[in-house]
Amino acid sequence: MLITALTDALSFGVGAITTIPAVQIFCIYTCAAITITFVYQMTFFAALLALAIKWEANGLHCVLIRETVPEEQADECSLFTRLFMLGSRAHPDPKMLEANLRGRAGGPILSELVRAHPHAAVGARVGLALLREGLEPVNLLVKDSYAIPHYRALENYFWHYGATVQIVVNNPPNLGDPDERQKIRSMVHAFANTRHTIGDESVQFWMDEMEHYYMDHRMGIGIPVHNVTSAKHFYGLTQHFLSARRNDFWPEDVKWEWQPDKGFSRIKAFRFLVGLRDISTSVQQQEATQILRDVSTRFLRYNVTTFMPLWLFTDQYAIVVPNTVQNIVIAMVVMIVIALLLIPQPMCALWVALAIASIDMGVIGFMTLWDVNLDAISMITIIMSIGFSVDYSAHITYGYVCSTRTDPSEKICEALGALGWPLCQGAISTVLAVVVLADVPAYMIVTFFKTVFLAITLGLLHGLVFLPVTLALCVRGVFSTTAGAGGGGGAPSPAAAIRFDVSNAAPTAMPRRRSDSSGGAISNK
Repeated sequence: MLITALTDALSFGVGAITTIPAVQIFCIYTCAAITITFVYQMTFFAALLALAIKWEANGLHCVLIRETVPEEQADECSLFTRLFMLGSRAHPDPKMLEANLRGRAGGPILSELVRAHPHAAVGARVGLALLREGLEPVNLLVKDSYAIPHYRALENYFWHYGATVQIVVNNPPNLGDPDERQKIRSMVHAFANTRHTIGDESVQFWMDEMEHYYMDHRMGIGIPVHNVTSAKHFYGLTQHFLSARRNDFWPEDVKWEWQPDKGFSRIKAFRFLVGLRDISTSVQQQEATQILRDVSTRFLRYNVTTFMPLWLFTDQYAIVVPNTVQNIVIAMVVMIVIALLLIPQPMCALWVALAIASIDMGVIGFMTLWDVNLDAISMITIIMSIGFSVDYSAHITYGYVCSTRTDPSEKICEALGALGWPLCQGAISTVLAVVVLADVPAYMIVTFFKTVFLAITLGLLHGLVFLPVTLALCVRGVFSTTAGAGGGGGAPSPAAAIRFDVSNAAPTAMPRRRSDSSGGAISNK
């Protein structure tokens, strides 16, 4: 229980260092819940369990605390009594599961599962190669939402050609200077001519419209604004242009600031719009965001900001992969430290770490093949998969290391016989708890179910099949055989004592011994 609570709590604690607020909140609350649950189980629940065992030993009902009917008298009782008031009985053969594992799991079933591992690894690598990033806006809606056709139309038409990005100049220069105005136009040209912008013809800029307005001979004005050199004159022309009824589209693009020392207002900030193209996928949206931000860094003196509603999602896309890698690496390091502290075999701790990496690769790879993107939701369950994978792997590894058997196959059977069924019960109960989410018509909830199901399934397979076989093949030096007394001088005596290797810093475990009927050799029991 300590291994389970510690690994789960720390895996979510590592997830809390991510920069995505939703993931932080989920991980913090889950870590707190796991901690409180562990304290509750070790105190209140353990006390109730002790009382229940005492009542059972005294033949009392676990709820009504009344005397139950012995099994020998069951045939004489009513159906109600047999169902609700019958006493408990001991398991007929506590070694049955271990014997079953020795007879079957060590045979064709285990062999077929082990042979399937390379194929599963190839499938996971294919999924990793096809990994898709980002939480698409349409996936935030339920499947029957009326807004889905709207988003599909955006993806199919407007995001291919015609969407606009707003570019804000927060620190404009003195626009009364023609040279400064020319530099601004060069900046606008740079934004308009990138891989994901349409070109100069897509620019919506109030300064261009103002020049056209004053050069329109139908208005009888004919003022060449591009030749104006006075700041007061230029800003006055701009105010007049923006106040005209036909130009009511542009005032929102300019912010004014009064200058008491000069006696007129200046432009404090302004914006212009540029048309976008080819941003229908999350990868293209990330690329467009990065390109436009790179252009803005070339004009730092103007403090340029780019904005589009999609940027709210592309910012999340950009940090999901780095945060996921960061969390996996840190969590694996933490889990290795825990394994080294709790498992008395350093080499076994290494294999636990490799099992964690294999499970995480499998979860990420197969979730892609199962039509799940790498986003904030799947990132949470990847963090969960680290804790789940350590649970199964660490328990089986600890059972393998602490086994008193000498043969690796016997050690596997003993570990699985003691821990296999409880681990299966934990996995089945977790899957049953989330399987009700599989039919909910919402991408986020179904994604949670899929990734949790993958984490539990792959973690259980590694803990019960792949890791035990690996330990049996690669970790054979856990025990050593030492000759007993009375050996003479030839071969080691059959009185060999099986103990933990001192070099692995594990506690000594001496089995009981008895003399055979001849009074000579001593055999292990």
